[in-house]
Amino acid sequence: MLKGDLALRNANIITMNPRQPRAEALAVRGGHIVAVGAWEEVAPHAEGVPVLDLGGKAVLPGLIDTHVHFLWTALSLAALDVSGAEDHTALRAIVRRAVANTPPGEMILGMGFTEYALDTAAFGPIIDVLDEVAPENPVYLIGVTGHTSAVNSLALALLNPQGTLEGVMRDGRGRPNGLLRGRANSLAFDVLGERFGAGERAAAMIRLAIEKAHAAGITTLHALEGNLAGEGKSDEAVVRFLEAMPTLPLRFVLYYQTMNVERVIELGLPRIGGCILLDGDVGPRTAALSEPYADDPENYGVLYHTQEEVDAFVLKAHRVGLQVAMHAVGDAAVEQALNAYEAALTAYPRDDHRHRIEHCEIIREDQIQRAQRLGVALAIQPPFNHYWPHTVYYPSLGEERAWKVDPVRTLMRPGLLVAGGSDSTVTPLGPLIGVHAAVNHSNPAERVSVQEGLELYTINAARIAFQEADRGSLEVGKLGDLVVLAADPFRVDPGEIKEIPIEMTVIGGEIVYQQT
Repeated sequence: MLKGDLALRNANIITMNPRQPRAEALAVRGGHIVAVGAWEEVAPHAEGVPVLDLGGKAVLPGLIDTHVHFLWTALSLAALDVSGAEDHTALRAIVRRAVANTPPGEMILGMGFTEYALDTAAFGPIIDVLDEVAPENPVYLIGVTGHTSAVNSLALALLNPQGTLEGVMRDGRGRPNGLLRGRANSLAFDVLGERFGAGERAAAMIRLAIEKAHAAGITTLHALEGNLAGEGKSDEAVVRFLEAMPTLPLRFVLYYQTMNVERVIELGLPRIGGCILLDGDVGPRTAALSEPYADDPENYGVLYHTQEEVDAFVLKAHRVGLQVAMHAVGDAAVEQALNAYEAALTAYPRDDHRHRIEHCEIIREDQIQRAQRLGVALAIQPPFNHYWPHTVYYPSLGEERAWKVDPVRTLMRPGLLVAGGSDSTVTPLGPLIGVHAAVNHSNPAERVSVQEGLELYTINAARIAFQEADRGSLEVGKLGDLVVLAADPFRVDPGEIKEIPIEMTVIGGEIVYQQT
């Protein structure tokens, strides 16, 4: 990993250290911070190293994204963008252009597919559309949330040769309609994604994705990798990534999305899970709710595991000292996660476990208090509210619940650790978008201060992975990871935070990105 020497002066350093909130100078030697304060104090430590005069520009600790599907983010950079297809006519045109430039037999991967914008009742089964325009290419379109995907017949045959896979959606006659959910959708990530991302394409896209992270000011990224159903089918890809991580110019925290505790121990990892799916998402009405969907009174969403299954997994992982992370969007799934964590902690008490729940988009007050009492950390994604505000995108929940979706202010209370992420590729890499979203939430009651917004992506993001000793704030002894901004987020209009340019990103004292 990078270990450079660098000094900054004439800077507006926002340290995120409450004992020294601001400074004007900083020095890094051998990749670690050796001095922070006034230039007179820092100068003796800066002899013989490059000194940058920042002209008063703002400096933050290196930003941390706590929830990224990194390998998919990388592959998405080579994928077809179908997010603009609002009907089957538009989708035909986009896929037809891709087919014209793709050799027969080669996989076409698309990202941003929105199944509820392409209503099969109105337009017919999507499998027919894709078969028509791509008769010689397997086509795999990943939904915008990752919880639904669409395929043509060639791709479905690769995925489900026996025709019995759970989660292959069917029409009234029992014929596959091209939509995949649940287990089929999860398996497609492995079988079809691996086919698309084999060989040099994956390596090139990883390099490009790292560059995009640098340009967003990210110095540490929590990579949630493996099969999203937690079945551990992606072991080979995860191991390849784990072996490559020390050579990559970005700090990664790997969460292996599997329920195979023995395998995680064998790999020497201190944590397990990530998007171990306890439920789905609100869009396809698979988020598990304690009260039914407002527009479908028989539908409470989907719990993908029984309570007994989740309890057994968490107990096994907790007992051997692993940190556990699980996906829960709806309050019924949050309840399932909390039940499992409480049962494990009752059987084997541990004061500082920092077990995580990812998303928590619909969470009740009693559950927030319970998480606080148990010491369970919440990894949330404020950008969800920026791209899908509660006032527009949640009619299926009814007005009262929609008003409470993606809370931020409600969660920010003493004793409850809350950190921020993007869930890329669901939303783009960009912690400043997350800070902006938290400060400008569509529900005014859920807005936080700029300080609190920054904490989500700095010191809190470090704490949620037990890394606060060496990152998350700019202090002597910590890693020389920092980002230079064109403006101070405390001094701009709150509605402009996401527009602040990243001018420089530094990892371990070495400049990895500089705006041109």
